[in-house]
Amino acid sequence: MAARHPSVRGAASARPEFVQAVGRAVDHYNAGRWRAAETEARLALGFAPADPSALNVVAGVAMQEGRTAEALALFQRALAGQPKNPFIQFNLGEAHRRAHALAKALPYFERAAALKPDFAEAFAFAAEALRGLGRGQAAEQRYQTALRLSPRLPVALNGYGLLLLRRGEPSRAGPLFATALDGMPPSHPMAPGLWSNLGVARLQLGQGLEGLEDLARAVDLSPQTPGLWRLLASSLRHTKVAPSGEMFRSVLLQLFDHDDVNPRNLATATLAVLRQDAEIDRLLHAIEARPADIARIIAEDGAVAARLVQDPLFLALLEAAPIPSIAVELLMVRLRADLLAAAVEAPEALDDELALAARLARQAFLNEYAYFVSPDEHRGVEQLGKLLDRDDLGRRPGDAVRIAILAAYRPLSTTPHAARLLRDLVPAIADLVREQVAEPALERELRAGLAVLKAATDLISVAVQRQYEESPYPRWTRCGVGTPLAFADAVRIALPHLGEGQAPEVERPRVLIAGCGTGLETMRVANTYKDASILAVDLSGASLGYAMRKTQEYGLANVEHLQADILDLPVLTERFDLIDSFGVLHHMADPAAGLQVLSDLLKPGGLLFIGLYSELGRQGVVEARAHIAARGYPATPEGVRDLRHDLMVRPRSPELETVLSPASDFWTTSDCRDLVFHVNEHRFTLPQVGQLLDDAGLEFLGLQFGHAADRTRFLAEHPALGAIQDLTALHRHELNHPEVFGDTYRIWARRSRHRRRR
Repeated sequence: MAARHPSVRGAASARPEFVQAVGRAVDHYNAGRWRAAETEARLALGFAPADPSALNVVAGVAMQEGRTAEALALFQRALAGQPKNPFIQFNLGEAHRRAHALAKALPYFERAAALKPDFAEAFAFAAEALRGLGRGQAAEQRYQTALRLSPRLPVALNGYGLLLLRRGEPSRAGPLFATALDGMPPSHPMAPGLWSNLGVARLQLGQGLEGLEDLARAVDLSPQTPGLWRLLASSLRHTKVAPSGEMFRSVLLQLFDHDDVNPRNLATATLAVLRQDAEIDRLLHAIEARPADIARIIAEDGAVAARLVQDPLFLALLEAAPIPSIAVELLMVRLRADLLAAAVEAPEALDDELALAARLARQAFLNEYAYFVSPDEHRGVEQLGKLLDRDDLGRRPGDAVRIAILAAYRPLSTTPHAARLLRDLVPAIADLVREQVAEPALERELRAGLAVLKAATDLISVAVQRQYEESPYPRWTRCGVGTPLAFADAVRIALPHLGEGQAPEVERPRVLIAGCGTGLETMRVANTYKDASILAVDLSGASLGYAMRKTQEYGLANVEHLQADILDLPVLTERFDLIDSFGVLHHMADPAAGLQVLSDLLKPGGLLFIGLYSELGRQGVVEARAHIAARGYPATPEGVRDLRHDLMVRPRSPELETVLSPASDFWTTSDCRDLVFHVNEHRFTLPQVGQLLDDAGLEFLGLQFGHAADRTRFLAEHPALGAIQDLTALHRHELNHPEVFGDTYRIWARRSRHRRRR
């Protein structure tokens, strides 16, 4: 909101020049002409150096231009001359608020409201400060007062709506955002944020299409605001629907260009948009229904297939993230085979195919060569490798596209050409060489300097370590980046039901990530908790090498890496404010023993965030593991490829359909191996989780729902106070809605204040 300032009544000087200068300053200020306003106000100060009105304008300009310290000093001088001026009180509060000093801002807003009881903005901004300080009840009272005074005041409608969203009341929040937007011009500075907040409310109510369209509109109105596009990207994760229209398609395409967006989150939305073309949708349906007839289907609809493959949105997805679609995968398998045949037999036909071949190679590397390879293709790849095995590689016409096609079948780092490609870089395929040769080499180099606590000795730990040395999980290119919050604020967002004062106030949290894998969880933690220092531990050196490269790439200086088994961590002497161990304990021989180790490493009152497999949510995986055992698929890359291909092209039971869901970990080699081939896994019910926590001296704090709409539904079905922290109520809810937590519980716990002695 723009700073407010008083009229010139009661000015210290009655000279016409002074009065006119102050009047012009006020007019310029209200019109947003900051430089002109300051010029006129300083002219007035030449007549009356201590005049509060002129000081207020100069201070307001300083505040608008980000000169906060100067603004605070000038407002204080203005207030000394008119201590009962509510507008100066308000502006001084606003200067403190913009400096993120909410506790200092609040008394000035409160005094402004007391001095002028009809000052709606003062009540609204007092509420904003109270909300930011976590004093929700008091904030609600101020918002309500502000809206009684000014029912359409945008800042009050928006703030009150955000308060209700945090409280889990999107049905009350949404109309407040909508009221603020009613009649608001798109150019209004609050419009993008209001559209974004309305989108969040609608998503929480299960109104997916409307919510995503609102979020996209926010990005369209303010494409330079990172928080808006990051929120849209994260909200698109696993969506089955997407808004139609050119605006959404354009915004979605732009998201692929942002380095702070995980492109995997965009995959299902991209597929949904592409399938809004009726002919493309019909083509993909035909391939899904009759995969054995794919050659005939493509022959009949070749123009449609070509239009799909040439679509800029499809091409952006192809080179950015694994594509979670049976039909698209089968289409790409066919396209790759056709390109390979041409590379061996008729390379002159590939003159215009380099860009497509390079994108297809990047897709293959991203999915870790999960695509099925026929015996004829195996022979063709061997033949192509021999054709490229020469000293002048890269200098003949057609070499670049042939190398790209080879890279679509195997990583270039595993070929005899790797050193030569690094030495004699071919510009047209520089990105492929970087990803497939240079970056793996850097990972090996970083791993060589990795600190190792001790070698794992537990038999299951050794087997798990071997799996992740062979298949580091998950492989990723870019991750979602955000603005870290103070520890207590971030915890309150994760657990909005916690009472005031329940989230620990820790300025510089020390965090242990027990099972950091390839670093994606490390990035999430670093982007969530402000000023956190992180110890990232994993069994797998290969995973840690990947994690160290990505940490270096993102410039994180507050992360240490350590190779260790959780069972060996009791030798650590430090204790942690937060331990994050997502998707790890259920792979240990004795998850209870691992949980006890982590519990003992917490500071008093420290928090634990863990992910444990759900027995109810993982029934499709149980069926798949039985299917694998019955048919003898080996836990190798070849076994993973064969299983995936068979599940895609042969009839399958309904239980196996969930394994092939676009939201599952079916779409890359390491993901699929982790999903259904893991050497060891345990699954739990929520009552069993409660017993595990109790035995480890931990107090259950709550579950994070995968989708906000699921939390809204739970609260609607279980309105009793405290139900959100009642494992029995949560268990009954999962029995009625087995999909609600996905296949993994996201569990928060706290070191109990009354731990039993062991």
